[in-house]
Amino acid sequence: MVFDASRIFGADESFDLRRISKIVQSGKGCVAALSPLVVHEDNHQLVIYKPAGWLSQSDQTKDLSVNEIFAAYLREKYAKPGNVFCAAVQRLDRPAQGLMVLARTSKGAARISEQIRLGQFEKKYRVLTDKPLLAQDRVAKRIVLSADMRKVDRMARRVTGNGGEGGNKRGVERYLLTARLVAEEKSTFHYEVEIEGGRFHQIRALFAAHGAPLLGDVKYGGRPLKSQRDRIALVASLLRYRHPTAERQQLFTLDEASLRNLPGYFI
Repeated sequence: MVFDASRIFGADESFDLRRISKIVQSGKGCVAALSPLVVHEDNHQLVIYKPAGWLSQSDQTKDLSVNEIFAAYLREKYAKPGNVFCAAVQRLDRPAQGLMVLARTSKGAARISEQIRLGQFEKKYRVLTDKPLLAQDRVAKRIVLSADMRKVDRMARRVTGNGGEGGNKRGVERYLLTARLVAEEKSTFHYEVEIEGGRFHQIRALFAAHGAPLLGDVKYGGRPLKSQRDRIALVASLLRYRHPTAERQQLFTLDEASLRNLPGYFI
């Protein structure tokens, strides 16, 4: 299934979190406001496009996450009183955007989570940088990035040697991804990325560790975006996994025209 993201790009006011939060809290207008973000819906799952600035999981800010927001959508659409099951089974950083799957049932959540654990849930991303990834001092068309990382002060920091001071390897994880150069335009490098596992800030930290932080990712040394300072140039563009009950393969992607126009959206 191909989702036309062009109606999302540039519609920032429509999906401003403060506006959506007021609608959710009122309990009216959720379906109308959120339907443009729904990619696919059935009894066990809801595939959505998460706008930049939205939480995929609740945190200390107390802002609404996609779980609460789309629970309100389901509650209104199906006239369900009380609590509604709606749970994100994957993470997507707050300043990032793109495709996410939410489980509508505990069975759906368990079966999709198991696919993720077994490495059977495929995810691809598109990112933009203003510096290329290099291999042997040349711009790499395809490259595998890896590094040992440790989470420190809400960032993933590269660990060198035997794990840092005193050889302490506590909390050290191996980060790995494959990046393919899709396009190069006006000193902007557009990559398609596949990750191994689902580590904290995996793409952001690895690109930064290899000298090419993402556009907008000031936290990791990236160049600020001129007008969209609440986001980074990272878009979840593809999901492939088995349906949690029907056992058929599913493929959800963003349309190619919108992906080609990412530089125009972010820069």
